[in-house]
Amino acid sequence: MHNRTLTFAAAARGLVARSSPNNNNTDINKQHYDVIIAGGGAVGSVLARLLLNDNEDTTSSLRQRRSRRPLKVALLEQRSCPPSLTSQLASNNSNNIHHKPTPNARAYALSPTSLSYLGPKVLQRLQQTNRLGIYDSMQIWEHDGPAQLHFAGEDLNEAVTSGRLVDLHRFIGTNEQQQRQQQSSRGQQSRPWLGAVVEDAPLVSAVWDEVRSDERIHLIDNVQITSISAPSQKTMGSVEPPPPVEILCTRSTVTNEGIREKDEECTTLTADLLVAADGANSFVRRTLGKSFPMITHSYDRKAVTCTVELDARNGDMARTAFQRFLPHGPIALLPVWNSLSNHEDAPIYANVVWSTTPSEANHLLSLSGTEFITTLNHHLCQGPNVNPSLLGNNNSRGMPHIPIIDTIAKEIDSLLRTANTALTMGTWTESPSRNFFRMPPMSARVVGPILGFDLKLSHVQQGYTSPRVALVGDAAHTLHPMAGQGLNLGMGDVYSLSQLIKEAIDSGMDVGGTGLFLDRYNQERMVKGWGTVGGVHGLHELFRCSGIKPNNDINANALNSGGNVSGVESVIGLGRSLGMNVVNSLGPLRRAFAEAAAGAAFTR
Repeated sequence: MHNRTLTFAAAARGLVARSSPNNNNTDINKQHYDVIIAGGGAVGSVLARLLLNDNEDTTSSLRQRRSRRPLKVALLEQRSCPPSLTSQLASNNSNNIHHKPTPNARAYALSPTSLSYLGPKVLQRLQQTNRLGIYDSMQIWEHDGPAQLHFAGEDLNEAVTSGRLVDLHRFIGTNEQQQRQQQSSRGQQSRPWLGAVVEDAPLVSAVWDEVRSDERIHLIDNVQITSISAPSQKTMGSVEPPPPVEILCTRSTVTNEGIREKDEECTTLTADLLVAADGANSFVRRTLGKSFPMITHSYDRKAVTCTVELDARNGDMARTAFQRFLPHGPIALLPVWNSLSNHEDAPIYANVVWSTTPSEANHLLSLSGTEFITTLNHHLCQGPNVNPSLLGNNNSRGMPHIPIIDTIAKEIDSLLRTANTALTMGTWTESPSRNFFRMPPMSARVVGPILGFDLKLSHVQQGYTSPRVALVGDAAHTLHPMAGQGLNLGMGDVYSLSQLIKEAIDSGMDVGGTGLFLDRYNQERMVKGWGTVGGVHGLHELFRCSGIKPNNDINANALNSGGNVSGVESVIGLGRSLGMNVVNSLGPLRRAFAEAAAGAAFTR
């Protein structure tokens, strides 16, 4: 345990303190910072990295970056600070003497733009330690129709070439460039990434590794914020300079065994700006609740997630992310890091994220590993279907029979369904290219725990900011995981906020003492946040409409055994199916969707 007489900031780093013995008794009350970040997870730590790194700042001139005064930043984390990435991987290996370490189910699918916010050093470290599940292909299909969506790295070529999207191959540097040269020499084409799956723990450790060596930041772990005093809007307009935000916090003593002991004395910290990056149950947001009312909506859905080992006889993931839409929600099979060994017996892993009703999710969570794998393979490893009839069973609805109208209706129904099937087949080829439907590999066994969590939509109602306070990440919004945009939206928050903070510093202005920069952040992210949350919610509702009645038994031999439905849902289901095929067939439209998901900038 570190010497308790060290200064609060130095001891809280969980590192070897840089303070000299003569400064051990420094009074840390009223310690003031430019920015205090509450929450040292993925979002909070990346914000700290962006604030401290001026070399990647493309919005300011070289002269501005060189003359910018150093920011003083504090990163507060309720848990113990994460170990270094090297220590974490070594610990994983030592704890798995008899079993090889496996990927963790708590992971994120990050877009190319979000990956670039990690910085080249962090991304290189994650790649060199084999902690990136890269994918350059994505296949999406439905259970009640033939429609498919195939996105490939080639869909991003124009955005990368024009500079609207980061070239991650060049961004990472030599190792990736050498890999591309090796692929070219073997006649393979290296494609832009659509994204990568990264586990939470290695991601956070790698980012902390970069910021912990910077003298401008205090990394304060095992700390609990107990109260927050922020200026009111009325005060901000009448007092010069505006009062800083003030937080009262305590720090716990944690033994080497991870046991939390008694709290130390209360400490007061002040800042020009407090950033809430403390998750969906944000203490900062709840404490300042009147400033941040939330809109929430329960999906009445629950996600089940785990890591599986694939059946090697069925091939590997081929750097492809798979997603099949079922009546109650989608199943996603995502590539994760795998052993670098070329041995044919080396296991291949993937992450599963299955969204369904709470009752079905609880049933899945109650299954044994073998039963879960059988159920997963049955529901995921099925190809496209045919659209059900729009007419349903007219006799069951007591509708009168008019022969000529019945005949016309049947012909129109048959024409629409045939046209949709033909549109699907028109994009098929016999070669394993972008439009070739590939059956996802079967899973062999579950590795690690099977986890479940409830799904809900939430978003701040009035704005992301109040005087001297800003929300980022899940503290401001949560959404359905079906599009993998949760952390990507949070990464956009921290990048936007970091650029505006630097602009305020370059202008010689108080970081949070004027509404100018916080208002700009609020306007930018409210538009982006509501756009993303609304878009994902719309997709969720659209895929709930099916021409096939969902079977209530998740163990049913056929998902289609529930029979047909009629009316509006059938029409919407066919319209959705046609729409997917149209997007897949029209290159410019498909590329626009791929670029939006990748975070590419749009030209005006």
